Amino acid sequence: EADAVASMQQESISRVPPRDLSLYLHIPFCEALCKFCACNRVILRKSAPGAEHRVDAYLAAMIRELRQLAVSVGTRRCVRQIHWGGGTPTYLSPDQVERLHRAVEEAFFLSRDAEIAMEIDPRVTTPEMLQTLRRLGFNRLSMGVQDFDQPVQEHVRRVQPFELMREFVHACRGLQFESLNFDLIYGMPYQTADTIRDTVERTISLSPDRVAFYHYAQIPEKIATQRGMDYTKLPDSETKLEMFLTGLRLFESAGYEFIGLDHFAKPDEALALARRNWTLQRNFQGMTTGGGLDLLGLGASSISHLVDVGFLQNIKEPDEYVAYLESSRSPVERGKRLTFDDGVRQSVIHHLYCNGEIQPELVEQQFGIVFAEYFARELEVLAELEGDGLVVKEPYGVVKVIMPLGRVLLRNVAAVFDAYLNPDAYRRGELASFSMNA
Repeated sequence: EADAVASMQQESISRVPPRDLSLYLHIPFCEALCKFCACNRVILRKSAPGAEHRVDAYLAAMIRELRQLAVSVGTRRCVRQIHWGGGTPTYLSPDQVERLHRAVEEAFFLSRDAEIAMEIDPRVTTPEMLQTLRRLGFNRLSMGVQDFDQPVQEHVRRVQPFELMREFVHACRGLQFESLNFDLIYGMPYQTADTIRDTVERTISLSPDRVAFYHYAQIPEKIATQRGMDYTKLPDSETKLEMFLTGLRLFESAGYEFIGLDHFAKPDEALALARRNWTLQRNFQGMTTGGGLDLLGLGASSISHLVDVGFLQNIKEPDEYVAYLESSRSPVERGKRLTFDDGVRQSVIHHLYCNGEIQPELVEQQFGIVFAEYFARELEVLAELEGDGLVVKEPYGVVKVIMPLGRVLLRNVAAVFDAYLNPDAYRRGELASFSMNA
């Protein structure tokens, strides 16, 4: 396992020149539980016995991993993107954030125009933290909003009044963060098309630069906390489609661009610009900029994506992650080296997600295949989806997804090309245990 990881990392730096980097830092700690959450997180009251030691040990382990990675993939690789996720990264103190950020600066060469982003919880983020982030060079903040309807907030244990968000956004604008992003969720219990309309309209009134409009994933067999949700109040499929289309119309009428799948952005925001210049990326963070960068994940459960090489994922349990680093072992738990077929299919699915189309000629030039022969079965299925109004075939074999239905059901279209799913997954759906394209 260790040799395989080292081999993949070595391959990533053997290019001339090596690819620039995107870093993902996972902070798993949260003060309180949100029932909808599917993230890898640890509920840890700051006042709990041993909490301070546990967090300090985790940060020390992350710094060790940073230094290990710097040696493994090259200390002077240019970092163009950093994203802190969780959990709740603002669970940390300003001093702890600065300590970890300085460790990143020492381990790698940080580009002057790097995008440095953090997911924050407005309920627990102090003015001092905002000031510290801006002083350190953070320029994008992603805020978990989810919903503005009070009954919904109370049911999912995420009470966050609109007035609090309005004041918080005003404070962030005063500090001149370049991009403010909201995460919304539709399809949760007690949500209706009307409550979603109200949430989206209130969101637009606060004018975030980017919005992720996620569909709620109900998987209680894997996420124990979701078992406390009231299943009798879940909206049906038709209502969820109406919710999404309501959001789509409202955001577009307010001047936002539909980036694809579940993201919207103002025309001058980095995500919209990335879509236009074909550097948009889809990974476990959702739609993001940074196409062509090697992604290095640090912390428990983090995923690394070494372009054209493969994927690596760290141990999920934070205390076990710490134990591995304290004994100078690699925290990587599993990996997947890309085969030729993986690379071809990943490219096709990438263009579907990020550009809403497939251009066979580009795939043929990149991989030296005959598209119509290589994907004969898949093209037969696409003809079926064309009859359903999801895609349309254009001259030279170009396939485009149709707005809005094809964009809403983009995962179904992409599933046609995913070799890790059953051949009929595009019809009946399937939860993949490990698919690089999910």
